[in-house]
Amino acid sequence: MKRIFAYSLIILASSFILGAISACKPRLRLPEDSSLGGNAQWLIISSQYCQMKNDPTNSSQNLAILRKGTVLRIIESKYSTSESDRGTLWFRIQEAGQTGWVPALEVNTYSSENQARNAALRME
Repeated sequence: MKRIFAYSLIILASSFILGAISACKPRLRLPEDSSLGGNAQWLIISSQYCQMKNDPTNSSQNLAILRKGTVLRIIESKYSTSESDRGTLWFRIQEAGQTGWVPALEVNTYSSENQARNAALRME
C-alpha cells in the first residue's frame, strides 16, 4: 500500500513539474541582428575589396571586384548550400547593370539608403 502511494505521489509530482515547465514562456526578447539580414535593404562593402560572385558560393565565378565603401541595394538574401561554405549568408545585389552575390562577412547592412550612405562617408 505504501508503494502504491509513493508511486502515485511521484507520478503526480512529475506531471505537475512537466505542466509547469511547458507553461513557461520566455520573457527575454532579443533584438534583431541586422548583420544577418533582418529588415536590411542596403549594404556597404566593409572589406578593402570584395568579389561579386555569379552564385552564392565561394567557388562561383567572379563577376566584379567591389571596393570598400560601395553602397548597394539588397535584392535578396540566401544561405549557401555548397559543401565548402555551407551556411554562409549571401546578399544578391546589382552593380553597373550586373547582378551578383556578395558574402555577409564582407559587408555591413542598413535599413535605409541614407543610413548606408552616412556610414560609407565615415569609412573614408
